[in-house]
This record gives sequence, C-alpha cells and structure tokens, in this order.
Amino acid sequence: MAYSTVDDVLDATGLSISIIQELSGKSETEINTMIQGFIQKADGKIKRFLGVPITIRKEYHSFKHNLTVELGPYEDEFEFFSAYDPTDCVEKVFAVYRQGERIKLPYPKNCDALTESSDGYTGSNCTISEDTNDKKAGEKSIKAVFSDAGYFLFAEKLNKKLYPWEYIGFWFKTSDETVTFTLTLIDKDGNTASKEFTLDVADDWQIVSLKISDFCDDIDWKKTPVYGIKISADKSCTVHFDNFNFNDGIFWTTPKGLICWSDPETANPIMEFEVTYSYDPFKLTTPPELIEASAKMAGVLLIDFMIGCRQRIAGFEQMADTLDPRPDRETLEITRSRLLREAEQCLAAIGYRTYEGMG
Repeated sequence: MAYSTVDDVLDATGLSISIIQELSGKSETEINTMIQGFIQKADGKIKRFLGVPITIRKEYHSFKHNLTVELGPYEDEFEFFSAYDPTDCVEKVFAVYRQGERIKLPYPKNCDALTESSDGYTGSNCTISEDTNDKKAGEKSIKAVFSDAGYFLFAEKLNKKLYPWEYIGFWFKTSDETVTFTLTLIDKDGNTASKEFTLDVADDWQIVSLKISDFCDDIDWKKTPVYGIKISADKSCTVHFDNFNFNDGIFWTTPKGLICWSDPETANPIMEFEVTYSYDPFKLTTPPELIEASAKMAGVLLIDFMIGCRQRIAGFEQMADTLDPRPDRETLEITRSRLLREAEQCLAAIGYRTYEGMG
C-alpha cells in the first residue's frame, strides 16, 4: 500500500496533469504511472529512514490447546510488552524456534504463494476465481464453485521434493459441510496419491492438516518430486482455499500474523516457541504527516523530471517568462528545495531523528 496518491503529489507540487503533459508530451495515463513510480521510490526511502518494516526478534508465545496464536506482545499482567501491535501489519516471518532450535521453514516460505493467483489453476465442473474479500492470508484466496462432483488442479510444475517436511497445511472453507474432499499429489508421470478430508461446519474457515506419510502408500515422496496438487469434491458446493504449504508442524499467515498448528495427530497442542518477524506499523493507518512526507518526496522526483523537460525545451526556443504558463527552472528548483525541507519536518513530527522516535 502506497503512503500517498497521485493527487497528493500534484497538490504538494502545485502542478497539474495538463502542465506536465505540455512540458513532457506524455499522456495522462503515462503521467499517472510515472508519478506512482515516484511514490514507490519515495516510500522506499522513507521506510529506510524510519527503519520500517520493524523487526521483532524471538517473541515468545505458547500454544495452549489452541490451533492458532496471534503475533504481538505476549500477554502479561504488568503490560510491559504492549507498546506495539503488529496485527494485520505483519510483513514477513523469518524464523520460528521450538525448544531453542529453529524449525524448517515451510514451502513456500511465505506459506501463501500458491494461493495468490488463479492463473495456475484449471478445473472440471468447477469455476475458479480470486477472492480479495474473503481470505485468510495475503491479498487473495482461491474461490472454486463446483456445479457437480469435480476438481480444481494447480497445474504449474512444482517439481518439489517433500523430504524436509512432514505435514501439509492450509485454510479451507465450504458452503456444505457434508461434502467429502480429496487432496491428490501428482508426480511428473501422472502417478497420484490421495487423502480424503472433511470440514466440521459450513461457511467458516478451518485449518486442514494432513500427514505427508499418509500419501506414501504407492509413491515415496522423499525421492519423487511433487509436480501438481488437486482438490476434488464429491458434489456441488462453493469453497475457498488459502495459505497452502508443506511444513514441519507450524505455518503462518500474513499480514494478519497468525501462527497455525499443522500436526493432525495433536488436536490440543501445548508448545512454547519464539518467532522472529517484521511488521509495518503504518500498513493499516497512515499518519497524515507520513502521507504529506511521501507526497513531498515523490514531488521532488517529479520536479526533477520537470526541470529536465524545461531544460530540453529552453535549449530549442526562447519564451517570455511573463507569457509562459509553464514554471521556469528557478521556480521549479525553489519548489524542490521547499518540498525536501517540509518532507523532513513531516517525518520529524512522527519521530524521525528524535531521541524517542525511529530512525
């Protein structure tokens, strides 16, 4: 999510699309794309200034008969650790430590890459799409509408050996809890191994956990790479599928920041662990000072571009400043200096380069 918008940048610089078009010769669409790129660069610089995303190292947690644990300060009666809230702001989980030892990271490492796009999916009696509203991780979930018994297939070649991991975990939701589903692993020659699963309730997200060893009756997945993943339904229903991964007993969601239990043989887990992760405190709510700083720093890049355009034009034609509606070089440079100065003042307002702040 960008800290500012194209309109914010135009307001900060006092420029308009029409003036930029006149100087640059670009279309309105090209100008919007260019300014969005300037915003992205400005936001990246601001994040480096502020040390965002913030890394939390070895935060203590414990599964207490729950299948999920929410990242954030561990609850304590004195509230020593309640100064930050990473909920819905988690950027990346770097490591989970169990009994002092780092567990094997899931595949994929963000636990969600396989369910972020419907492009790699095909199906039978099944319409597949992406859902940006009903999801458990990332930006999207996979929505599959079965008109009858059928399947959807992640057809892209994974070519992944499963020997480092013991479990498969993912979030799943169905419109009909009486449907029996089947997860099938497929090798490069089309050989398959399957396991059935069901959900307890309808219209509610649940964790599905399966042991990889249950898929090994006919295929040794320690030696044979998985190429495809298929989920079948035995009758019509609508399902949502998210956060699919191979893991060592634990996986996670971002940006929500849930640590999820993935061992089907332990329904009531009790385990202490530590997590190292990063979060962006401005992911949900952006302070007005940060919006202004982003707009002004992106405005500096826009002004630099305009100065270049102005130099190019001045090299070929003389124009009277009193008649020229386009800003002259001196005016642009004054505006540039002002934007830089005011951007630093905005960042100082939220703690940048102060004793109590970030950076």
